[in-house]
Amino acid sequence: MKDCLICSTSLKLIKFKCADGHVCKKCYEKVSINFTQTIKTKTKEELMAILESSQEESVDSSFELSRKINQLIFFDDKNQQICLPNHRKYTKENLKPEIYPFAAISNCQVVEEQIERLVKKKKQQLGCIKVVLTFENDTREIWLIPNFINRDSMAYKTMRSLAANIVTEVKQSKELAVC
Repeated sequence: MKDCLICSTSLKLIKFKCADGHVCKKCYEKVSINFTQTIKTKTKEELMAILESSQEESVDSSFELSRKINQLIFFDDKNQQICLPNHRKYTKENLKPEIYPFAAISNCQVVEEQIERLVKKKKQQLGCIKVVLTFENDTREIWLIPNFINRDSMAYKTMRSLAANIVTEVKQSKELAVC
C-alpha cells in the first residue's frame, strides 16, 4: 500500500496524484488551497513549499463558506466577507486567494467587450466577458470569457447570465454590510 508523500499516512481509496506520487485528502486540501488548484504536475518539493507558505500566511481562518458561485467567488455571510479564490483561469495572473469585507466593496459590474469580425466569410458579433470588482483601494477582475467568441453562442449567453448572477449576489452582500 502507498503512503502520502506529505504526512506519510497510508493511503486507502481516496488519494490524489501528483508528479512524484500520491497525497491523502487532508494534505490535498492544504496543498490545493482548499481544493481550488490541481496538483497533478507538482513535485513533492513544490507541494512542501505550498504547504509551508500556506502555514506562514494561514488564510484567515475566520472565513466560513456560506455560499459560492462556481469556483469564482465565495461568500461568508456570518463574518460578512467575500473570498476571491483567484484561479489563474479566471484572473489571467497568479494570485493567492484574497478575502475582503462586504463593506470594502465599492462597485461590481459586468464588462463586455464587443467586436465584429469576418469568421468563415461571415460577419459575426464576437465578445468577451469579465466581472470587475472595485474595492476601496483595489480592483479585481474575474474573466469569464477571456477570448472573443460568438455572442450568439450558448457559452456566451450562459457566461453573461453567470456574470449577472455574480453582480446581483455581490450587491446583495454589500447591502447586507450596510444594514
